[in-house]
Amino acid sequence: MNKSTKGAIAAGAAAVLMLGGAGSLAYWNAEGDIAGGSITAGELKLTDPTPGAWTLNGSPVTSLSSVRVVPGDELEYTAGWDITATGDNLKAVVDVTGFNASGSLASAVTLTDTYLVGGTAPAGNQITSADDGETLAATLNVDFPFGTSADNTTQTLTLDLSDVKVALTQVQ
Repeated sequence: MNKSTKGAIAAGAAAVLMLGGAGSLAYWNAEGDIAGGSITAGELKLTDPTPGAWTLNGSPVTSLSSVRVVPGDELEYTAGWDITATGDNLKAVVDVTGFNASGSLASAVTLTDTYLVGGTAPAGNQITSADDGETLAATLNVDFPFGTSADNTTQTLTLDLSDVKVALTQVQ
C-alpha cells in the first residue's frame, strides 16, 4: 500500500473517531400534562323479550311453512324488542334485512314494514340514545292482493321468509 493511501485511510479513521464524540447531540424538550382518563364504548343491540307471532288475516299461525295463501290474504308478523342504545351522539336506523321477497311467488306480493318506539313512530326510522330502554315494536306485512285471471300462474308457488331480521344499523 502506498503512503498516500495509508494517509487517506488514517485521516478517514480519525474523522470517524472525532465524529463519534460529536454524535451526542443535546437538545431541550418539554412536556405538558393533559386531563386524561379512560373512555367506554357505547352499545347498540336488540333483545327479544318475547317471540314474535305470525297471523294470516288476523288469525294466529302456528307453523309458517303450513300456510297456503290465496289472493286477498295478508300475512303479518309482529314482535317487540328491548332497545339498548348507549353512546354520546349515537344514531341508528331500524330496518328489515332479508325481507326482499325471494321465491317464485315474490313478484305477486307486496312487502311493508312499520315500527314504533315506545308507542310512537320514529322519525326516519331513527333510534338514538334517548330510546335506550324503550321497546321497538315491528310489524311486517306480506300482502297477496287480488289480481286478474292472469294471476292463476301463482298457484303452488313459494315465498321464502326464512332470512327476515330486524336490524339496527348505526349511522352516526
